[in-house]
Amino acid sequence: MKKGVLVFIAALVAVGLYIGLSGRVSKPKTQASPTPGVLGIPSEGQGIEIEVGEKTFKAFYLKTPNTQDITLIPNFAEKETARNIFEKGSCKALISGGFYTPEGSPTGLFISEGNQIKKYVSSSLTNTVYSINDFATPRITREVPRDHLRVGLQAGPLLIENSFIQNLSLIRDEEARRIVVGVTGENETVFLVFYNPESTFTGPTLDSLPDVLESFQEKSGVEIADAMNLDGGTASAFYSSEVRLPEASPVGSFFCIR
Repeated sequence: MKKGVLVFIAALVAVGLYIGLSGRVSKPKTQASPTPGVLGIPSEGQGIEIEVGEKTFKAFYLKTPNTQDITLIPNFAEKETARNIFEKGSCKALISGGFYTPEGSPTGLFISEGNQIKKYVSSSLTNTVYSINDFATPRITREVPRDHLRVGLQAGPLLIENSFIQNLSLIRDEEARRIVVGVTGENETVFLVFYNPESTFTGPTLDSLPDVLESFQEKSGVEIADAMNLDGGTASAFYSSEVRLPEASPVGSFFCIR
């Protein structure tokens, strides 16, 4: 009888010790890792790998068959972030636009919803115009079209003309993330981004960009009739359903696709 009581008391003590210890030892809280989209880096396996020489780049693209969905938003004075404009503008996609001066004005022709902010400026580098007229026809041309334009953006250089890859030779060049706008033979606008997957603000040199585009067309099957370079590097952003690449410095303008 005494032996049974002792066993019962020992069991109670063991249970008490277990409860006490379990109360003191807290389980580590699990915290979800940030998604690639939050980090501004796409998930592995997404996009298209482009190899030019010994360099490997990642590419994402967005086809926009309906140009009426495209608006060009000036951001020279406001200096809002891509994320803010993406959310406030109810954009399905957002791509950075053209270049701007240190004073905060576009470097060349800029037309937003028919309102011309700046006229065309002759330049050997930014020698191309992407435009959309009142009939929703997108074009990439060396000169400003004479018809009325709803959207007009001067940038460059010209990378593809009439399906022919252009040869570039620049005195000063650097590796940087590149944003490109193109038009297909079916009059579809295509936005593209090329970057180094190890460092998202770096990418191809401007000299090599035509070759990168040629490789992209072969791998993707997307045929581009005309294409031109947009602002890149740290002052570039590319938001789509597949990838979000934020900027590191202010972006002068954005293409919002609704």
